[in-house]
Parts: sequence; structure tokens; C-alpha cells
Amino acid sequence: MDLTIPEELRMVQATVRKFVENEIIPYERDYHDDFELPDEIRLPLREKVKELGLWNLGTPTEFGGGGLNTLGVLLAENETRKTWLSTRLFESGANPLLYGASGYLKEKYLYPTLRGELRGAWGLTEPGAGGDLAGITTNAKLDGDNYVLNGAKMWNGWGHKCDYMIVQARMKGTQRREGINLFIVDRNTPGFVVRPLYMMGFSETSESHFEDCVVPSVNRLTSEGKGWGDSQVHLSRTRVRNLAWSIGPAERALEMAVDYANQRSTFGEPLANRQMVQCKLAESMVEIHASRTMMVDLAWKIDNGQDVRQELSMGKFYVSEMAARVIDRAIQIFGAAGYSKDLPLERLYRDVRAIQIIEGPNDIHRWIVARNLLRGYRKVTE
Repeated sequence: MDLTIPEELRMVQATVRKFVENEIIPYERDYHDDFELPDEIRLPLREKVKELGLWNLGTPTEFGGGGLNTLGVLLAENETRKTWLSTRLFESGANPLLYGASGYLKEKYLYPTLRGELRGAWGLTEPGAGGDLAGITTNAKLDGDNYVLNGAKMWNGWGHKCDYMIVQARMKGTQRREGINLFIVDRNTPGFVVRPLYMMGFSETSESHFEDCVVPSVNRLTSEGKGWGDSQVHLSRTRVRNLAWSIGPAERALEMAVDYANQRSTFGEPLANRQMVQCKLAESMVEIHASRTMMVDLAWKIDNGQDVRQELSMGKFYVSEMAARVIDRAIQIFGAAGYSKDLPLERLYRDVRAIQIIEGPNDIHRWIVARNLLRGYRKVTE
């Protein structure tokens, strides 16, 4: 296995890093509790991103994107996630399931989304079905050339700002993984009601209600009753990104802590001379290094077509919790300043905390890893 990072990918990562540091981070003080920059700032910055060739890096070249492999995307997002204000600056957020959609759906939803003209959202989680998505109750009934949706969704990222939502619903009368479809529902569809929900950090979310919501059959995104597998494939793609979303903030926190330890003196000596501080820095560096290695290994296996479900679950809980520990140590080194909103550390901490919950709570991923071991699906020495 060759885990060497190609020079061209390192150059992309360095370019993204420089842009984030020079063009985005300076806005943090003014938008500490926001989830994205206002359009009058964000849109001109996005044009700069496009001019640098950094827009939609992970989108296949046939759709006008950068065509980067998994490793390249993760290296870039490792840098963009060092600030919470990079949302919709480097990517359109187009759902990859749209790449295989009908020509009609591509024209109506995919291409405008890739251009940044439309914003989509996911409608998966429900009030009674979070980690167990097979337990959803939102249902669909075929009525002529239309489907009629009834049910509710929760914690839909950017749902209240979306132009359309990809909604997972089951055909009436089916159970668990059977009969599940994915539908594209336009925001202005009668019977589709969205309201915002407010969280600690990471993103703005919403709850959605569907009451006799009529969706044309052409807006069914998956083959009849085959939506479960398609949604799981998509979640697998995004779970690996959770590693980059965690490592980026952790790296920034450690860099800040190192700089502060070298500059700050107490009782006549730099903090850097204190063994307790040195231990915190050392532990953080080791954990970040282990997490980076895990991320590169995962990306290599994905790009080479290997089954990584076990590694994804391990990475999901280990790396997200690593980031919280690293940022917590940095806050402790800074003291009251680290806890204040004058510095980005408390916001970074709030953001990475969400990653321990989204796309499968960490305890469920621990259960998955243990189940695979106990049932012999995966061996310790594999």
C-alpha cells in the first residue's frame, strides 16, 4: 500500500490553506456565531475561489468539477474546515446521487446546484428515527403520476434555506429497509413546511413536515423501493469527510496553542517550559498524527475500491472525539482567553462536538465495530 501523498494534491491543499488564512479567517471576529458569510462577502469570495480553480474540487470532470479523488477532497476539506465560515465557498453541495439521475433531474437540479444557483438539503432523520434510519415513518403513496408524502423530518442541515430537499420516505405498508424511495421535493411545494432549529454550532438545521405533499413521479430519484442502498452509499461517502472536518479544527487549535505557549510567560517563564503544557501539546500531536494516518489510509482504500465500512465507523468516532480533546487542551492552555469569544477555540469546539452525533452517533459506530469483530465479519489482524 502506497500512502504517499502526490505532490499535485499537496499543492492543492497548500493553495486552499493560503486562501482560508488570508481571505476567510479575518472575518471570524465579526461573524463568530454565524454559519456562513453574508452574500455580499461570500459571493465575491466564491468568484475568487472559481478563478483559482478550487470550486467543486470533488465533482467529476464530466460535470465541470475538479475531479479530485477521495484523498484530494479530504486534504482540501482539512483546510476549509479550519474555519466555520467556508460554507458554500468551495463547493456547491450537490448530492452525488444526482450524478446518476435522469436528464430532466440533472437539468432542473444538478447543474444549477453545481453552478451555485440552487441549494439542496437532505431529509433523512426523523423525530423517532435518528441513528436507526430504517425506522423512518414518513410514507409515500402512489397516486396516478404522483406520490403523496406524509410525515416529518428533523435536523436537516440548511433545510430552511434550501431550494429543494432530497427526502427519504417509505412506501405505505412496507417495513424497515424495504420500500424506501428518495424524492426531490421543491421548497415551494404545497404541504411541505419547514422551520429552523437552532444548535450549538456546525450548521443551521431545520424540521420539515409533509402533509399530503404531492411530488411528481419524475422527481423520484431512485429505482422504486431501492432508496435504502442508495442513501447508505451516500452516507458512506460523507462519513469519511467527517475525518477531515475534525482534523482541520484540531490542527488549527494545536497550532494556536503552540504559538501561545512560546509567547506567554507566567511566573517568569514561558508556558512552553511547563511540563504540563508540554504533555498537552505532545498528546495532541500524537492524536492528530494518528488521525491523519487513519484518514489517508481510508482514502487510499476507497480510491482502490476496498470495503471500508469497518474503518469508516472506527474513524468516525475516534477522530471526532480526538478533535474535541485537542481543542479542549488548547482552551486550557489559553485559560480564560480560550474560553472567550475573542478567540475561535470555543466555536471550533462547538462545531466538532456535532460530528460525534451527525451521520450516526458515535456509540452506534462503536457498536458496529464490536459487532463486526464478535461475529467474525472483520478480524483484528486484517
